[in-house]
Amino acid sequence: MKRFWPRFQYQDWGFYTPALSPTVRVLLIINVVVYIVRVQVNKATGGAFDIIFGLSEYIYRDGFIWQAVSYMFLHGSLLHMLFNMLVLYFIGVDIERAMGPARFVLLYFTAGILGGLGWLILAPPGGVCIGASGAVFGLLGAFAAMFPNRLITLLVFFVIPVTMRAWVMALVLAALEFTLMMTHVVSGIAHSAHLAGMVAGFVYATVVMRRGIRIRIIRNRREPRLNVLRREDAPVVSPEEVDRILDKIAHEGMGSLSASERKLLEQASLDRKS
Repeated sequence: MKRFWPRFQYQDWGFYTPALSPTVRVLLIINVVVYIVRVQVNKATGGAFDIIFGLSEYIYRDGFIWQAVSYMFLHGSLLHMLFNMLVLYFIGVDIERAMGPARFVLLYFTAGILGGLGWLILAPPGGVCIGASGAVFGLLGAFAAMFPNRLITLLVFFVIPVTMRAWVMALVLAALEFTLMMTHVVSGIAHSAHLAGMVAGFVYATVVMRRGIRIRIIRNRREPRLNVLRREDAPVVSPEEVDRILDKIAHEGMGSLSASERKLLEQASLDRKS
């Protein structure tokens, strides 16, 4: 039986390489640049960069409120940054294209900030949290909410391929992070930030999807059931207008369309069928 994979383009060997979306590209560049700057500044100042921009008790003790956002762009090692950026690249593109850049940015920073808050609640005295993991786990939670049955292959220990559905992956990761957070098996990893970010991303994506469904239901209820429009009286939709609407969907998502733009797109679809 032939399967249909929306938004995915697989090569013959099954490896998916998405084309970069605008916001994901900017986030990747910022993270790489900040990593290079952090290494150089910390080398010259003995770690002052992390103290100022990493998330710590200074955020409420001394008013370093910028740390709620700045800590997301700091990474402790090249491997740490590489892992987060790979996840951002492979799943962030589909999420951005589905919900649009504005909602994607709000998702990313909401998950990151709430993930940091989750870490602060359980943080040890004098600890510093850095990394985009809270925001990235938020993307994982959102992906599981938006594409629950999408098959994902993970490389365990970077060698063993394990394929599972997105909702199963999110559930397994959430259970693992919760267990490690409660038992303190692994030190130096902000498990509470991972878990809080994932929950925030899942809830955010669920709310966005429900809002879109509610809008469509209300619109359909307002339309008369017997509203017959003769073919010769139907408005003519120009190809240029259709291209403009399709470009808007590609850049801002389906939710950005106005009621009139949706009607024009529907009319263009009817024109094509007739």
